[in-house]
Amino acid sequence: MATARRPFYIAEGDPPAKREILRAALKLFSERGLAATSIRDIADESGYTNPALYKHFAGKEELALHLFDVCHRRVWARCNAALSSAPDFEGKLEAYIREWLELVEEHPDVLGFLADSARTLWPKASPAVQRQTMIGLARSLVDAAPARSGAKRVNREVAAASLQGTLAELARMIHVGAVPGPATRWTADVVAFFRRLLG
Repeated sequence: MATARRPFYIAEGDPPAKREILRAALKLFSERGLAATSIRDIADESGYTNPALYKHFAGKEELALHLFDVCHRRVWARCNAALSSAPDFEGKLEAYIREWLELVEEHPDVLGFLADSARTLWPKASPAVQRQTMIGLARSLVDAAPARSGAKRVNREVAAASLQGTLAELARMIHVGAVPGPATRWTADVVAFFRRLLG
């Protein structure tokens, strides 16, 4: 019998109750949103009581912030590593987009949670998280694009927002079934689009 893979937002040393609480909270936050999810909902979904939850977290906001912090750092690290894995713009562009779309396939609930809760949780996130932004990675990719002779360079901020916004919206559309998956089927099309825009 195959063992279920541990989600990347659960630490190896987390006790069983905390693991189930984190799984339940992320599932519900992703499906319902923060405001529509109560401590009781998380307790019911996890199979643990409210006191078990309070043993690990002071409340729903602390739990949500913990998940936001861990998930954001893991997603950022993987995308940053993808950018760093290639020496030139072409390689960086393909690696970054491929990594993002692989994350969409592997962790749709994580990306949904991060996107939907950012407005509420980003201002409260740790300084370490706030220094590691996805738009910052997108800017660094735009900066790596070669200058086109005789052509005016696209605005760095608009190009970075277009890249990250396109990836985030494509993830959302796949997540809700408005666009067919798997997400990685779109890699070549998205790379070709941004190669024309930026290259």
